[in-house]
Amino acid sequence: MPCLELKVTAQPLPQPATRLRALLEKPGAAVLRRNFIPEVPGHDDLLLRNSIRVAAVLAVDLMDPPREPEPEQYAEPHPEQHPEQGQAEASGASAKSGDSASGSFAKGLEIWITNGPRTVSVPADADEIAGAITMFDAYVRLARFQPAFVRLNKRLVGISYIFREGLSVGIQGDPADAPAEIGPLFGAIPAIPDADDSRDPRILVRLPYAGISFFHDLLRAASAWLEQNSYPSILGSK
Repeated sequence: MPCLELKVTAQPLPQPATRLRALLEKPGAAVLRRNFIPEVPGHDDLLLRNSIRVAAVLAVDLMDPPREPEPEQYAEPHPEQHPEQGQAEASGASAKSGDSASGSFAKGLEIWITNGPRTVSVPADADEIAGAITMFDAYVRLARFQPAFVRLNKRLVGISYIFREGLSVGIQGDPADAPAEIGPLFGAIPAIPDADDSRDPRILVRLPYAGISFFHDLLRAASAWLEQNSYPSILGSK
C-alpha cells in the first residue's frame, strides 16, 4: 500500500519564501503570535503523533500593526488629466498602501517533523494549505474508484505537493522503510518554538498508510481554524 512521504531540504532557504517566516524573522520587530495545535480524533498511533505536529499560527508585528483600510476614494482628475488616469493613480496608491502593511500580519502553519533525534520546522502560508488538501482529496477520490486504483502500482502512486519553504509531501513508496518505533519527542517538549531545527543531512520520513489520513485531517483542522481567526482575533477584539 502507499505511504506518506515527507522530504525536507537540507538547509532552510536563504531568504524567506513565505509571509509567515518573513514576519517571524523580521529584524527589530516585536512579534505577537497565537498558536493553535489541532487534535484530530481517531488517530492514536504514537508513531504518527510523534512524527508530525502541525500548529496554526497567527502573527502580528506590534511595532507596525496593520491599519484599518480607508474607504476607497478616487482622486479628482486634473483639468488636463483624463478621468481614467486619475482613477488609475488612486488605485495604485491604494495598492501601495496595502503592500506596506502586508508584512505586519501573517497567518499560516508551522509543520514540525521528527526523524529520531532530528527535528525540522517548516512554515507555510495559509494560502498554501488549499493546494496540499487538494492533493489529499485527489488521492481519496482515486482510492475510492477501485477499477482505476487497482490498475495502478500501489507502491508508487506518484502524487505530491511542495510547499514554498522546501517541504515535499507525497503519497508514494512502501511503508516498509518507516522506522518501527520512534521516541516520544513531541510529548517531551513543553512548547513548539523550543525544539531545535536541524537539517543536515536532509530529512526523509516515510510513514505507514494511516499517516495519509492523519496528515490530511491535521491540515483540514488547521485550515478551518485559520479561516475563523484573523488579525482582530489575535488581539482579543473578536
